[in-house]
Amino acid sequence: MWKHFLLLLFFVFISCNEKKYLRIEEEKESGSMVSMRDFSRVSYSKEGDLEWKLMGEESYIYPTENKTIVYGFEFYQYENGKYKSYLTGNRGEIDHSSKSVTLEGDVKLRTEEGRTLQSELLNYNLDEKTLSTDSEVVIYSDGTTIRGKGLRADKGLNKYTIIKPSAITVGGTNPLKEK
Repeated sequence: MWKHFLLLLFFVFISCNEKKYLRIEEEKESGSMVSMRDFSRVSYSKEGDLEWKLMGEESYIYPTENKTIVYGFEFYQYENGKYKSYLTGNRGEIDHSSKSVTLEGDVKLRTEEGRTLQSELLNYNLDEKTLSTDSEVVIYSDGTTIRGKGLRADKGLNKYTIIKPSAITVGGTNPLKEK
């Protein structure tokens, strides 16, 4: 009986030596308590409506600093369960204490109305629901493109101020008209 068991064990070890393991690249951030890959987080209202969805390629959580860093940042916002906007960036840092998000690298915002914003750096205040940056920005709205440096806006780009506008290309209707 033992001979059969040892023979079986021998064949199991021989057939298992060809395993290939997926190599995980080095982490982009150090010192985090928790790191995750290919994650998503979803929030619902008390009524059960979808409020927002956050997805990322990599996430690093720092509980003692009360912050989270997300690479491949994708953030969808909803109101009453309906899509409102989509915000992306190469790297996002969420400060849970100040309830703010700082996005860096190829930052893009697209609203349900079709307005878009592009920048290399963008700050989003979650309490005030405002956007700001001192970097170069491009806003496209209803056929009009506005370029400049610095921005103060609401999250839906319904009201915005470009601090130092540098170029305006007009097409479609006037995006600055009163609604």
